[in-house]
Amino acid sequence: MPRLTGRFTAFCLGFALASTAGLPAGSVRAAEAAPPQVTDLTYEVYVGGLHIFSFAVEMTLQPDRYRLTAQGATEGMVGWVYTFDLNLVAEGLDRDGRIAPDRYVAATQWQSRQRKTVLDFGRGGRYVLQQDPPPEPDPDIEGELPESLPEGTVDPLSLAVAASRALEQTGRCDQTLPVFDGQRRFDVTVKQLGETTLPPNRYSIYQGPAVRCGIGVERISGFRKSFRAKRDQEARSTPPVIWMASIRPDLPPVPVRYEGEIALGKIVIHLTAAEFGTESSAAPN
Repeated sequence: MPRLTGRFTAFCLGFALASTAGLPAGSVRAAEAAPPQVTDLTYEVYVGGLHIFSFAVEMTLQPDRYRLTAQGATEGMVGWVYTFDLNLVAEGLDRDGRIAPDRYVAATQWQSRQRKTVLDFGRGGRYVLQQDPPPEPDPDIEGELPESLPEGTVDPLSLAVAASRALEQTGRCDQTLPVFDGQRRFDVTVKQLGETTLPPNRYSIYQGPAVRCGIGVERISGFRKSFRAKRDQEARSTPPVIWMASIRPDLPPVPVRYEGEIALGKIVIHLTAAEFGTESSAAPN
């Protein structure tokens, strides 16, 4: 279970969140005085048919900034045996569709062990990384931390905003993005596979037309050598696919389904709830 959560949670979040940007950027920027737009999405994760994880996402968009949070925890029989809590936060600038992350924070608790990563992005590929507790040397990790990051590098959550902006500008999900989470450096490639219709499903709130996008990952550094064979097996399996669809006429498409494979079995993520509003209406009394 530790490998499952550590490897696929942020990975799946990044894709399951892609294009959850609320209102189109042009609409937000046209109303400078309008309150920030807020999108709340809830997803349930199944592996091998078992419900193992739930996460809720909130994205807040201002005219030139974004903030995205995600909270998740183990569920079902897995949750009875293992406790894994996840809290992610990403924020940064949105400059006419060009995403520039400022900070990414990942706080996890595995059983009684807590970890926190704070990643601050600077100019020219520079970054500052804080980890509590500090990591111990691990010969099983491939490669060192990068000395600098490629231009346009995003964290796993800012990937969502970047993907949304690209889809908004081109009408397609085709793109490649460099990603860094404080340990793992990888490139994500998304390709449009076509359109389809999702039938009614008791696990999901959505049925109807959707766009299918295939996902590929090139691992660069920070991954475990001991899982190389399993990763090679995953690479030979069917590539992950995400379904995008409009669940409200005045909003752009959001992820409604995700399918992939890992060593433990097939992963399926369903959208189970969605709420849209503004920061003022979403705030508690």
